[in-house]
Amino acid sequence: MRNECNIIRDILPLYAENMVSSDTASFVEEHLKSCEACQKEYERTKDSQPTRETSDTAPLLKFRRKMKIKRIQTIALTAVFVIALLVSAFALLDAPIYFPYSEELITAEPVGESGLRITFDKAVTDFDYMIYPDPDGDQFYYCDIQAWTSLWDKWFSKNKGALSTIVVPKEPYPITAAYLPNDGSESVYIYGNISNNESIALPRLSLGYYLILAAAALAVLGIIWFLTRKKTELRVWVERIGLYPVAYIISHCIVSGIRTISYSLPRDFFLIVFISILLYSGLLLAHSIWHLKKEIKEINQ
Repeated sequence: MRNECNIIRDILPLYAENMVSSDTASFVEEHLKSCEACQKEYERTKDSQPTRETSDTAPLLKFRRKMKIKRIQTIALTAVFVIALLVSAFALLDAPIYFPYSEELITAEPVGESGLRITFDKAVTDFDYMIYPDPDGDQFYYCDIQAWTSLWDKWFSKNKGALSTIVVPKEPYPITAAYLPNDGSESVYIYGNISNNESIALPRLSLGYYLILAAAALAVLGIIWFLTRKKTELRVWVERIGLYPVAYIISHCIVSGIRTISYSLPRDFFLIVFISILLYSGLLLAHSIWHLKKEIKEINQ
């Protein structure tokens, strides 16, 4: 009997894990029915078995969890960069190509008491105008007009025919209309009191200031990173924050190239910010994947 108990107790760990044949299992079960000591030993074996299993599989479970997170982040990273690439391509294709002035490009004729009908050549695919009262207080309005096309419109948009619009001032005052070539040359007055009128449409400089601000922020964060490089948690946060100036600078280069001026500031700035947010999200995911890769490597060691 004692020999049989010894044999049973040697088998119990395998029996508890269902790692014995059916014949051996039947032999163990028959013995347990008649041996209280072995029954107690079996209960202790069952109670201790999950603890050992958890201890043995914890690193493996942690590894699998981190690998799953890495796969999800990699998929998200790919999606973000694909979207950023598509938006960047659209920004380049949709960039305004302003027309130089020609007599065929734009015509202006009066409508009603003080309105003005503006008609463009068929090559124009989009336009904008701004109407405002005379800054000196005289009783007339200025109307600044811009016209452009883009590669997107040339390649993908259907020809809508000649574009036109009617400009009506808030008060029934005459209008003096000028076309802005947006190429550094003087505006061309095409309607109204055009004597002694000379002006040049100057580009906006704000994009250059924002670019300098991003570069300065990146430099400051670089210094902070160098001073805190031994403090892992703080260093990681500095890296995460520093990725946005990087994303902004890259986005600026995508939308405006190396230029720091813009004749269409609202459009350019919106696209730069939008693309920079996409790039920043992608860079954050890449940063997280890089750290996950290091953690997985440490688990495997």
